[in-house]
Amino acid sequence: MRKSVRYLNIIMIMLIAATSMLSGCKSSKSATKRKDKSEYLGGLTFNPEHLKGEDKRIVEEALTWLGTPYRYGGSDYSGTDCSGLTMKVYFKALGLSIPRNSAQQQKFCKAIKKGALTTGDLLFFATGKDKKKVSHVGLYLGDGQFIHASASRGVIISNVNERYYTSNYHSSGHVSRKSDKNRNKSKSRQAPEETKKSSPSPSPVRQEAPKRLETEPISIELDEAIESKIDSIYSTFLE
Repeated sequence: MRKSVRYLNIIMIMLIAATSMLSGCKSSKSATKRKDKSEYLGGLTFNPEHLKGEDKRIVEEALTWLGTPYRYGGSDYSGTDCSGLTMKVYFKALGLSIPRNSAQQQKFCKAIKKGALTTGDLLFFATGKDKKKVSHVGLYLGDGQFIHASASRGVIISNVNERYYTSNYHSSGHVSRKSDKNRNKSKSRQAPEETKKSSPSPSPVRQEAPKRLETEPISIELDEAIESKIDSIYSTFLE
């Protein structure tokens, strides 16, 4: 009888210990998950509420990938690389197909200056030994922040002004969208009115035309003389 009671007590103690261990593991996993999610932001946050239309759809889709692990050649939530991320964001948000490779994406885009970056534009980096070769791409969110798939940390948000990214910056590009066509149409409608207002009267042009014709031969002769002098100087140095 005493032995059976002891066995029951031992079984009860083992059950209580196992339950506490399982609950402890479960809580630690959820806490780790929350902690990891905040780490993907890198101390940065981006709020797309002020955005509209295509810009908003691009950013909202990009943020759903935050925390996705890095996987070379991947392009889904189980794992993605940098160009897989940008390709999928544009396809899922706007239905646009862009090339798979980061170097090909750079050629596909319309080149823009870094200071002209707007939401949805792509940032290209040369992170390898060859600083002329594109090897990484990220998607610009706005406010100096961009989202990309880091090989070490997965999909994160970073600042374009961080030293690593400024030192490895290659170029920037804009992916053509439907909204661009609408903007161009509105500009073309305004263009005739602006040219009418800004176009000068034809009379001054007719009066000044003969003067320009008179000075043209002189300028051509001077240019030729300067070029010949330069050629002779180069030739003496080469000799």
